[in-house]
Amino acid sequence: MTILASLSPRSLSAPESGIVELVNYARGREGLIPLWVGEGDLPTPDFISQAAQDSLKAGETFYTWQRGIPALREALSRYYQRHFAKTLSPDNFYVTGSGMQSIKLAIEALTSPGDEMVFLTPAWPNFAASAELSGVRAVAVPLSFEDGKWQLDIGRLEAAITEKTRALFVNTPSNPTGWTATRDDLKAILALAQTRPVDHGR
Repeated sequence: MTILASLSPRSLSAPESGIVELVNYARGREGLIPLWVGEGDLPTPDFISQAAQDSLKAGETFYTWQRGIPALREALSRYYQRHFAKTLSPDNFYVTGSGMQSIKLAIEALTSPGDEMVFLTPAWPNFAASAELSGVRAVAVPLSFEDGKWQLDIGRLEAAITEKTRALFVNTPSNPTGWTATRDDLKAILALAQTRPVDHGR
């Protein structure tokens, strides 16, 4: 038996990343502007690199706080209060290694295999892939493109919800379209979610 044959069917059915295929093809080629993975073309600023070096030299190489360093979570709480005029305790903030890790953890926390997650498209393919790897069916709801801009059709979103729906994945500002939900969009989505209570006893 080969190593690949010993993997779970769920792992074997995961599609290869089209983004990685593109990056591997283009990496190292001259004259290309690297817009494929959403990173800048400048190196990490010195004050960040220096802070990392200082931490390593100070011996800060052991397990860190599970939810994130307290001082960082307190800073995030203050940031949230400044920008949204809403006070949340640092206990409401969790620090992860990346946005993708946060997405995967959220899907795992909210869903079980066999459930459904509704998401808006066009979308970064890893959103749906994260759900599928968790055994969750990803249900795409296309945004409308009218008058030169992307728009949410709340009726279309509602029609996609079934008894198996456990999460609505709303990416705003959207990757890759740039669509940004309006306040009315967010109110409508919240009202829709509140009319669909989840049976946690399933």
